[in-house]
Amino acid sequence: MWRKPMVKNKVKQRRQEMGITLDQLSAKSGVPVSTISDVEQGGEPRVKTAQRIAHALLCTVDELWPD
Repeated sequence: MWRKPMVKNKVKQRRQEMGITLDQLSAKSGVPVSTISDVEQGGEPRVKTAQRIAHALLCTVDELWPD
């Protein structure tokens, strides 16, 4: 059975540091809540999605996905 790759990231940590909810991040980034939730749990986003999330969190993609 195929499983989604798990990718360690700092999206949830950064979102919580900024004090914003999933709904607020979704509104700022234009990325659906379900996608952000999946990413926070280790799902691998498309490049454009990662860029939108990083922009909304006022940081770079590299800061959210180190290594």
